[in-house]
Amino acid sequence: MKSIRIILSLLLLPLVVACEHDEFTEPSFLHVEAIDLVPPTENAITMESGFYTSDIVAAVVFVRRKDSNKLDTIGHFRLPFTVPVLYSGDVDYIDIYPAVKLSGSATQLPFYTFYNRIRITDTTLTCGDTLSFDTLTTTYNITRSDVLMYELFEPTEGSLLFDSVMQWRPHAPAEACSGQGYGFVPVNDSTYTTTFSIDRDFSVVNPQTHQIDPTRLAYLELDTRSDVDFEVYLEGAPTTGSTVSREKVMTVYKSDDWVHLYINLGRTWAYLNYCTTFRLYFTALNEDLINGEVRLDNVKLLSTSVVL
Repeated sequence: MKSIRIILSLLLLPLVVACEHDEFTEPSFLHVEAIDLVPPTENAITMESGFYTSDIVAAVVFVRRKDSNKLDTIGHFRLPFTVPVLYSGDVDYIDIYPAVKLSGSATQLPFYTFYNRIRITDTTLTCGDTLSFDTLTTTYNITRSDVLMYELFEPTEGSLLFDSVMQWRPHAPAEACSGQGYGFVPVNDSTYTTTFSIDRDFSVVNPQTHQIDPTRLAYLELDTRSDVDFEVYLEGAPTTGSTVSREKVMTVYKSDDWVHLYINLGRTWAYLNYCTTFRLYFTALNEDLINGEVRLDNVKLLSTSVVL
């Protein structure tokens, strides 16, 4: 019995010390329910809603306290979140960087450099209370030179940027991810694979020097709802005059609902020695030989050198 009392006393000691510590601060709390992407107030690439579809699933949070030269890293959190901040008082600003699933992976949630940070200024954190935000908004951190292409499948377009395998439903708002239309590639029960492509070559260059720039990021964004899995490929020649090689970027799994993807092309582009031009291909995989469709909407190819 004596030994049990000694063990209990040792376990309770840290709690007593913590409660009596003069510097103990009850935390404040920060709550963010969601983050949406919206058009900028000026210099928008387009005002079409499809250009601004997104799936922001997490955020990186920093706090700059009043009269302090230190930026406190609060952490990286999945949305929605309520997080403790070990500070009570005025803050110069709270910075929130939107984060996304990298190439569809739920375990990789980097901040997305193509989105602007959200800065909340001149506010106060109060111990025991929660500073709460329902839905915050961000905008694209891009210029026109950062947008290598976009295909929204809207009826105002004269033609598609995809090859002739891609078909178009320009007036189907109930079925589209956004807007009026979307593109689709039929798969049938007699074909195991169907390949289609964006019908143009791309170069990732520095807009000032117009030279190939391996330091720049390249992302393919798209919305998809597909009855079968499909693969994304990048094709290019590793060196001038060499044989063209087509390398797999990732497999996109079938989905009954529209899913927004951020596909990082950088690793595959690097594998191809940062080829001067490349083309993007897609292959529908129909190993069960069903009749169905691969549906795409709001396809964008972005490149930028902006980092945190």
